[in-house]
Amino acid sequence: MPKIMAPTVKEHHAQRRQALLDAAKESLLNPTIRSVNFEAVGPRAGLRRNSVYLYFPSENHLALELAEDVLPGYQEQLITAMKRHREPREQITGFAKVVVAPDARLAHEVLRNLENRDRTPEIAAKVKEYYLSLARPLVEPLKMLKMTDPENTAVLLFTMLSSTQNVSDKVIDAKAVARRALAIVDTVLPKG
Repeated sequence: MPKIMAPTVKEHHAQRRQALLDAAKESLLNPTIRSVNFEAVGPRAGLRRNSVYLYFPSENHLALELAEDVLPGYQEQLITAMKRHREPREQITGFAKVVVAPDARLAHEVLRNLENRDRTPEIAAKVKEYYLSLARPLVEPLKMLKMTDPENTAVLLFTMLSSTQNVSDKVIDAKAVARRALAIVDTVLPKG
């Protein structure tokens, strides 16, 4: 029988789930792993691979819960960055700076991991939902700039900016890639 490491079984279970989520974050940021799988996550959380099934019925369930753990905070960072500015161009630039920042890497790894999973209808729907919700804050400033098709433009801008997180580890100067992405955004936005 496993040793309970908390005052109650419920708290023990919650602690183990959180340890698995934390281990999944570490695995995603580890350049030799960069995925959420029980073989990598279990030992990092102090569990055998088979024991992970007690907390998550599948790797997809773990990946989805990880997204629910990470992405709302990331979305809040994006919105907060936009609220610091009044002008629509500045709001978009504030958003863009958060997306290309090195500390946004975990959120983008979570998205990439979901995209690379077997595309069950549930995973496909969640990936679409996450991209749309993360890009949504750009829609209003794009409308204010009278951009054509602001909804799809928002998704395009977010996707282009988020791709810098994938390119960055293949390029010598990740900061230069981020600066270039920001310059591209600046050139495509209408001057107010």
